Amino acid sequence: MFILDRKNILSLSIFFILIGIFLRFYQLNFENYWFDELIDLWVADPNISFNATFFRRDELIADQTPYLFQLFLKIYLKFFGYDPEIGRHVPFIFGVLSIPLVGFLSYQVAKNNSFLLTILLVSINIYLIKYSQETRTYTLVFFLSTINLIFYYKIIFSNLTYFKKKYIFFLFVIFSVLSLSAHPFVFIIFFSQIAYSFYSFFVFREKNFLFLLSIPFILIIYMAINYNYLIAQLSYNEYFLEHENWKFYFDYYFSRFFGSKIMGLIYLSTLIFLIIRFRKIILFTSNNYLPLIFILFFSYIIPLFYALLKTPVLTDRYIIFVLIPILILISALIFKIDNKKLKIFLLISILIPTIINNYIEIKYRQNTKPEFTKLLNILEKHEIKNITLLAPNLFDEIIENYILSVKEFKNKNFKILNIDNVSSDTKMLWVICYEPVMDYNCNILRDKRKNWILNETKKLHLLNAQLYEIKN
Repeated sequence: MFILDRKNILSLSIFFILIGIFLRFYQLNFENYWFDELIDLWVADPNISFNATFFRRDELIADQTPYLFQLFLKIYLKFFGYDPEIGRHVPFIFGVLSIPLVGFLSYQVAKNNSFLLTILLVSINIYLIKYSQETRTYTLVFFLSTINLIFYYKIIFSNLTYFKKKYIFFLFVIFSVLSLSAHPFVFIIFFSQIAYSFYSFFVFREKNFLFLLSIPFILIIYMAINYNYLIAQLSYNEYFLEHENWKFYFDYYFSRFFGSKIMGLIYLSTLIFLIIRFRKIILFTSNNYLPLIFILFFSYIIPLFYALLKTPVLTDRYIIFVLIPILILISALIFKIDNKKLKIFLLISILIPTIINNYIEIKYRQNTKPEFTKLLNILEKHEIKNITLLAPNLFDEIIENYILSVKEFKNKNFKILNIDNVSSDTKMLWVICYEPVMDYNCNILRDKRKNWILNETKKLHLLNAQLYEIKN
């Protein structure tokens, strides 16, 4: 389509990566933390020991997050300061590092300049941008899954010397264990790799002995590290998710992955069209695309099957790694099209709407998380600086930890009191309620607070602050 020399390829790669960096850094701290982020920040407190960190993690029976991200977060905060805004650097870093790595993986798959399109699509993907701005494990999952696949392709498709075989084998085992430790859903990738190896053996007579040899090493090391966590996850007979309704089967989370129903339809229809167009190459010949098809297929089939057997577990962020095969397949297969007009049409039909959607998403971005700092800035102007939290046991400690950590609280003369142990000399008091943890019921029980008179209410997104006069 276009002839590019190495200098132009390098320049475009750097330019596209810089776009991705900018989009992830811009509005990095636009929102405060929601409750799952509050938990990670609390668990990762660098001022406590690692044993205390593991103890805090074990206290939270409902927390599904593996330890790995919280340990990375703890180490980073230890060096750079215990501040929620600094905590956002960690997912940002993993999000940025993923961009060139997915590009490298794309080149391994297609062996042409389609990796440039992959880099651009990863850089401007609104879903990956948003999760690069959330202090949760998902960009780490995406990052480690990409590295895992890079070494997987080296193991099954490369002619390696004896020394390189040992080196690549070791790295593949290590990054497989790390990626599985980042989130149990990465077992879908692992299962897909096993399924592909058997498929390629029976259909194409390809013997992937090195990969098959890695399987027991990966499982043994993973179980040694994560046995208790995995058993706890498998023990759930009920989960907070519900069975997918009929609409899911027309969308497959593509509207969430790409920003809107229209964008989801564009990407999903493009992917289906390309797979059908090149079905003979993909399905009936030995090629680099097929492992990605296996991952794409099993990312939906395995969780849906598990839901039928036990309980629903599928949600979009748990399979964030499915964007790897989606974006690489779209990029690589578009570049395989011989018809220049069709190729240009597909490129325009994807890139132009994506850019427009990103502009709308960023320009008119709305807050979806609790506005803690905005509330503190409002209360700071008020003469009453006494604060207490209305929350269930332990949850109040997690929320308090966040409030104490933000710069809007520090040096503002605020004082946080225990709602069950308010001193007799306290005359006025702000009661802050994070609505989701109270099932959106922020009313104080009157039998316990008979002498508390409500004077004023401040209502922000997901937060409710009530000023009470205390009559002793």
